[in-house]
Amino acid sequence: MDAPRRRGSGNIELRHLRYFMAIAEEMSFARAADRLGVAQPGLSQQIRILEDLLEVRLFDRSRRKLRFTLAGELFYEETRKLMVQFDAATQVAKRAARGEVGKLAVGYVGSAAYTGMLTRVIGEFRENHPTVELNISELEMLRQLDAIAEGRMDIGFIRPPVPLPRNIDTIPILFEDLVLALNAKHPAATQQEVDLADLASEDFIIPQHSSQMSFHHHTTVACNRAGFQPRFGPRGRDFMTIASMVSIGLGAALVPQSIRCIQLPSLVYKPIKGQATKAELAVAFRRGDHSPIVRSFIAITRHHTQQQNAAEADQFPSSDKS
Repeated sequence: MDAPRRRGSGNIELRHLRYFMAIAEEMSFARAADRLGVAQPGLSQQIRILEDLLEVRLFDRSRRKLRFTLAGELFYEETRKLMVQFDAATQVAKRAARGEVGKLAVGYVGSAAYTGMLTRVIGEFRENHPTVELNISELEMLRQLDAIAEGRMDIGFIRPPVPLPRNIDTIPILFEDLVLALNAKHPAATQQEVDLADLASEDFIIPQHSSQMSFHHHTTVACNRAGFQPRFGPRGRDFMTIASMVSIGLGAALVPQSIRCIQLPSLVYKPIKGQATKAELAVAFRRGDHSPIVRSFIAITRHHTQQQNAAEADQFPSSDKS
């Protein structure tokens, strides 16, 4: 008859389960100790502690060959499931720390999609992080920035200048030339390039931005450089709307050159003579965000920015100075 077990005190620890599993799989204290790299007496003591804590005998040691008790056999089956689940949880945690799993919320202004930069950056991120759940939505700039500042969104593709919340940083990723969108019946529509000064009496259509934001700012600066203050006409929700408004003759618009992909009847795009104003596309994110997923996205963004800068440098090399 088995001696009564003394009631265990304390908690079962993970090492107890790992020791038990090694013995269960080897059915030998000696081989298990060698596999674990521990002394056999110490291993035996830890199993006795586990049995005391459980208040059951796990192994039948009365025979020459080590065997499970019924309690030990059933405990093994459940512990094996537990250890598989624990190992899976460990791997998930490590992958999350490397930014390989989790969620990323990305916002963008509609014009960002026309540049190709949005799809290139997100495409590379998705290729490198296929298990990260991406939530991508088109959203007006100020709403993006509020959502990022409040932690409801992680990344935003925006068109500066725009007032930034205190905890938001940006990375410029693209600078585009401006072009002039005109109705095909406009007198300037037949010109190779248009002198903006000739449109001083024109109504300029801009997005629904506050004063001095984004293309309100760009249009003002470009027209001021041409010697006049622009007269703003109707406003559009996005560049597709603006292109439609121009095509029906409601005014002209200064737009980023990537908008040329919007082709509508009675709509033409013309280069602007001597134009130096550039439209910026930038990525916004929370300053000091420690998320590995966000850090990885920012790293990919910086990589594409460097590639873009290098491509522009190759296309327009600086003149050598003697």
